[in-house]
Amino acid sequence: MSRLLEFFLGSILITVFTVAFLFFSTLHYVLKAGGIADCAWRGSARTWIDSNGDGRVTHGEPPLSDVQIHVDDVENQILDVNWPAITDNNGDVQWNASIPGCSTTVFEIHVDIPEGYRITTRPRLEVTPEVWGDSGTGRIYYFGFVSDR
Repeated sequence: MSRLLEFFLGSILITVFTVAFLFFSTLHYVLKAGGIADCAWRGSARTWIDSNGDGRVTHGEPPLSDVQIHVDDVENQILDVNWPAITDNNGDVQWNASIPGCSTTVFEIHVDIPEGYRITTRPRLEVTPEVWGDSGTGRIYYFGFVSDR
């Protein structure tokens, strides 16, 4: 009886270790393939109604929500890195863009101009490694709009 119990417990132990090995091997592969181990660029954008049309945020100018922001990886020709994102009620959006192999890629940020508005700032912004490589700056990219009405 004790030999049978040892065999049974040994089989369970081997099975548990095999399942754990497969689980953690798969987890490692998924995280590595998904770019988690690569570099990441964190950024944010803000959209607002540029009441005076000067292209600068002035006190009292309200945010503009529901604006689509696109982030493209120019070097790797990847459009809409993980999205387009849509600004919230405060006109803000944040993102984390994975940088494959920590390359020196260039990103381009651009907006879809909402119907009934025209843009007062540059509609497309280029972000180079010198900018995204300095992760401590917390840069915000601004897009202003004025009503066509």
